[in-house]
Amino acid sequence: MAEPYKIILVDDEDEVRGRISSKVSAESGFVVAGTAGNGYDALELIEKHSPQVVLTDIKMPYIDGLELAGIIRRDYPTVRIGFITGFDEFDYAREAIELGVRSYLTKPLTQEDIASFLRKLKLELDDEIRDNYNREQIQKQYEQSIPLVIENCLVSLLASGASGDKGDIEQLRGYGVSLDESPYVAAYAVVERNPETWGIIEFEKLKLSVRARLDSLLNQEGLEHYGFMFHGGVVFIIKEKGSEFSRAIDSILTRTARGAEQFMEVRVSIGVSASHKDFRQLAKAYEEAASALSSGRFGALGPVSRFGQAGEREAGFVRLLEGDAKNLEHQLRYGSDEALAACIEELKAVATEESRKAGSLNPYAVSLAGLIANYAASLGLDIDELAGGDLIDSLARMRGLDQLFAWFKSVSSLIRQQGAAAKAGSSQRMLERAVAVMHRRFDDPGLTLDSLCEELAISPSYLSQLFRKYKESSFVKFLTGIRMERAIELLSTTGDRIVDIALQCGYKDVYYFSHSFKKWTGASPKKYREDRA
Repeated sequence: MAEPYKIILVDDEDEVRGRISSKVSAESGFVVAGTAGNGYDALELIEKHSPQVVLTDIKMPYIDGLELAGIIRRDYPTVRIGFITGFDEFDYAREAIELGVRSYLTKPLTQEDIASFLRKLKLELDDEIRDNYNREQIQKQYEQSIPLVIENCLVSLLASGASGDKGDIEQLRGYGVSLDESPYVAAYAVVERNPETWGIIEFEKLKLSVRARLDSLLNQEGLEHYGFMFHGGVVFIIKEKGSEFSRAIDSILTRTARGAEQFMEVRVSIGVSASHKDFRQLAKAYEEAASALSSGRFGALGPVSRFGQAGEREAGFVRLLEGDAKNLEHQLRYGSDEALAACIEELKAVATEESRKAGSLNPYAVSLAGLIANYAASLGLDIDELAGGDLIDSLARMRGLDQLFAWFKSVSSLIRQQGAAAKAGSSQRMLERAVAVMHRRFDDPGLTLDSLCEELAISPSYLSQLFRKYKESSFVKFLTGIRMERAIELLSTTGDRIVDIALQCGYKDVYYFSHSFKKWTGASPKKYREDRA
């Protein structure tokens, strides 16, 4: 039998809570996971039990049902809300609808009222689970999404550069995509847009049409391929097959370009890479195709240009590819130490291999230095100080890739350490400011998470994260702690009336103050004072 759905019942009358709870039968498919006498206690129960449904009265002390519903809608958007109330005014019903409340039940409730409400709600929840979490449905959605997932993985892999994202590679292999066992070429097609003829949306449709046409022609030839949009163009990874592969590809690509020119009156230019083998060569293949495309636009006899036809091969130096640079910067800023180290080693291996075919490392070294300098500057750090002297002088003293990458690892580690320390220090300083304001304003009943964040000009979610990370507490619990400490001090050292102490601690309602104090200390304010007299 499936687990019953959980309900939190909220009403300030014990007798009403008990009576309604008794009407929730085991056969309904629901169980009352907890009951609360006010909205604050209800929020704690919601956090604890993760219910699917909250049934709440409207008229309650401290915060009413409408305010509670607003908080639930903001912080727990998947929870269904039902109102149980003795009021049926139109304004309440209208606001309930605006808050997405599922039902508006009027007291006194009968067994049938509750049963009807729960039947309807159970059907909704069952339908949602069947549509979104059913295994067969998940499998069907998974199979339908595989082409898009493959496309996204290829885009991610291409963007990650020569190092390649191992997670993407393994995922692609899991989907049956492999670039290791046979050679492939990359084709990069760019459609030239005439703004007077093609609007933005129409132009995007046009590019998809060109992609579909090329896909169809490749399928007709029985060539395994993968196509995706990248950098405003269309990229196709095409596996080599047969001795006439090069001629067949030239024919297919030319037909695609000529057809677009003839029937859609647009120019399509296509660059083709040299032959490659290995997932990690994908970025290089794309760079070659893009280079061929760029060179071929000036002097090519046809719409298709191949890498090497116009002298695009290595020109006596090793260069850092754009994709590699972006991936390295991403790992510097967001990756773990292990991921960054692996990325650097991959780049070093590729650069070592490339250096055997091209002599000069100067452009590569300058690119690495520029990347690390920009990263340091974004954190407000002095790269010369971190590098142990003038950056250019440091580069000039290096001999070979071993020294270059050892220097890069050392400096990047220092920057990340100082950046993390600065970030943590900044976060803690912000939290200290927040706590200082709370100590200053704890006697203000209007002090809330939103009002505090407005004063500090930060987001509520960010401040909530800081409290959880550094205080292991929520904002509300921390504020309650400050108020309770002050209440204990006043009860122990003054003869002030409890109603006055409540006001001094930020509580307008003395009954809610007493409720909170007893929950915090285990005794009412009066009993606490008497025991310590």
